[in-house]
Order: sequence, then C-alpha cells, then structure tokens
Amino acid sequence: MPRLTFIKSGRYPVNKSHLVYAIMVGVFFTSFPAEAFKPSPEGSFIERKLASRSQSTWERILSYFALEGIHKFGEPVHEEITNRILGCEGDADICGAPEYDPDNAYFLAGVRWNDDPPFRFEQGHGRFSGCEPGATIRLVTFPRCWANVFKDGETRAREGASFDAKSSAPLLLRSHFGDMQFLHSMACKDKEPAAVTREKILAWAEFTWRVASGEFPLSMPVKDVPIRGLSDLFENKGWSILDLFSLGNPHVRKPESMSKLAFGSLLHLVEDSFARGHTERAVPDPRAKCEGTMKEHPAPGEIKEFHFYGQQDPKKHEAEDTRIAFSTHWSGTKPNVIEVGRMLYQYYTEGKKWENVKPYIECIFALDSEVRPAGAGENYAR
Repeated sequence: MPRLTFIKSGRYPVNKSHLVYAIMVGVFFTSFPAEAFKPSPEGSFIERKLASRSQSTWERILSYFALEGIHKFGEPVHEEITNRILGCEGDADICGAPEYDPDNAYFLAGVRWNDDPPFRFEQGHGRFSGCEPGATIRLVTFPRCWANVFKDGETRAREGASFDAKSSAPLLLRSHFGDMQFLHSMACKDKEPAAVTREKILAWAEFTWRVASGEFPLSMPVKDVPIRGLSDLFENKGWSILDLFSLGNPHVRKPESMSKLAFGSLLHLVEDSFARGHTERAVPDPRAKCEGTMKEHPAPGEIKEFHFYGQQDPKKHEAEDTRIAFSTHWSGTKPNVIEVGRMLYQYYTEGKKWENVKPYIECIFALDSEVRPAGAGENYAR
C-alpha cells in the first residue's frame, strides 16, 4: 500500500476525530519501515502486557486500529526465520507466530530490538504528538509517538540530517537512518567502503556474542566495553549494557534473559545480511568452505555491496520485505540464512567463546574480491 503523506513531521496537534485518526494511522502502519525481513508489529505477550498498563484509553484505541492494520498486511518474517533457526519445522503461520514457543520469547525480543530499540527523549527533545515525557517508547506501547518520530526522522534524513551519538537522536533514528544502520547489515553513508561497514558489523557481533556469553557485567557502561569502535557510538551516554537492551522492560533483566536478547540482536544482523535489499551477495561456490573454523562450514556467497538506504526507493526496497522473498532465498540458496543461523545457535548453546566463533562470523561477512562501495544497489535506486 502507498505511504500516507498527511503525517509530515508529527510536530503539530491532531485536529481530526480520534477514531478517524486511529484508523488512518492503522493504515499508515501497513507501510512499516522499509526493513527487509519485517518483524511482527504485535510484539511479545510481555510487551503487550506493558502496553496495556501504560496506555491511556485513547492510546489503547489507537493501538488497536494500528495493530489491526498491520496484522492484515504485515508479515512477521523475522519471527519465522528466528523460530526456524531455533528449531521450528511447521508452516509459515506456525513458525511466524511470536508466541510459537515461550522459550523463544527473549530471542525474539532481541531480534526485534534492532528494528525497535526502546528510547526516551532527552531534555528539550521529543515534542511529538502521542509522546509522553519520560516514557519508554516502543512501537507496541506508544504507536502514535513512534510513528511521528519515525516519519519526522525519515523526512529529515532525506534532507541531509545526521543522526548519531552527538546529535542526541534516539536509537530508533540512528538504527534506521543514522550511524547505526549497520544493525541491519547496511552502510551508514553513501559510498562508505565495504570494509568500514564490515568492521562495524563485526564489532557489534563481538559485543552481542560476548554479552550473550556473560563475559561482561551487565552494569558495565557500554562506552567502556573494550571493543574497538563501540565507544564511539556511546561515548556521551551513561548507559549500561542492561540499560541499552532492557530500557523500560524489567522482565528481561535477568542474566539468562539478557543472554538470549543479545544473541537475538546478532541473529537480526545476520538475517538481514541475506536480504537482497540490504546486501548484494555473490552466488555461493558449492566447493567453498569457511577457513579457520571449529567445524567444516560451507561458505555463504561473499558480499559484493552493502547497500545504503538513503539512496534507495522505499518501494523497491520493500519488494524484498515479504515472505515470498525469504521463501525464494530459502529454497534456492545453499547455505541459506536458516542453515547459517542454526550453526550459530549450536555454537551459542555449546557455550563457545568469541575467539572460537569469530572465524565463522568473519566468513559469513566475507567480502568479494570485486566488492564495491555502498550505493542503492542495482535494482533499488530512487
């Protein structure tokens, strides 16, 4: 469906009836952010429970219509991929259900985090319709605020605005339009060298794996984590690892839950790297094997380009946002994202350290000999 254009920035009061506006926002959400392998908009039962406690009657009405609109048109592809990685062998409706297996809930929360990192506005920011001062914003808890923030960020990004740690931009905008687009295996700037994007991806992979392994105390400030490049993203933030991943959600603050959540964030990164709107991979060589790994692994197709969303046509990007795109990849590529994810999950359950897993992750993100700087991609340019 086409994106609605009436929400230009969200910085003005709503002057339509609440019910009509709610329905229109529901329709707006059917064109959820152009991220390949789209997550379910409904969230987990924990997120829905938090939403029911924090929302006013008006927000509950809005949430109802917004989520109903997404449910009819959205496809929980990230959930299906993740549940299949974790062992689901059912059809798409079963494996795509966020509640398929309660044991998977925290993994799915981590996968969802990259697309929907919770945030609060700093002092003097966030004067958007639907936002509450001091509240933790997520799609499921404050959909109107979330939509207005996102649309405003999208417009400003097209106009050349920068979203990074120094700009005090919320993580939502940094991950979709700013300096943390690598969370989706995409470049953060046009013409960014692929080696630079890969370095950022590998730093996040190391961070999430070592958090998942329990190597760092959860109280450690993220800016102090001894991984090159990580402090640059959080240098002026006082967030702990616990704050980063569990803001506004006390239900995930146990070490076991945080481990699963961090691993889920890594899975999202890997899953998006197999989406054609995010990267261009070479056709895998059936004879190629990953080098230096603990077990013998067939090598995925090497990366020829990390795409940059700012140069893409959202409609063309969204063509890779469906289950059909995932199904085509799954049935026609070896090794595919499910096979790669299952190998990572096996290493995770075996408690392997980063040093042991690093060669395999480096192989997953290996660059082709003719790799190009970031661009829209041949089929996705505006």
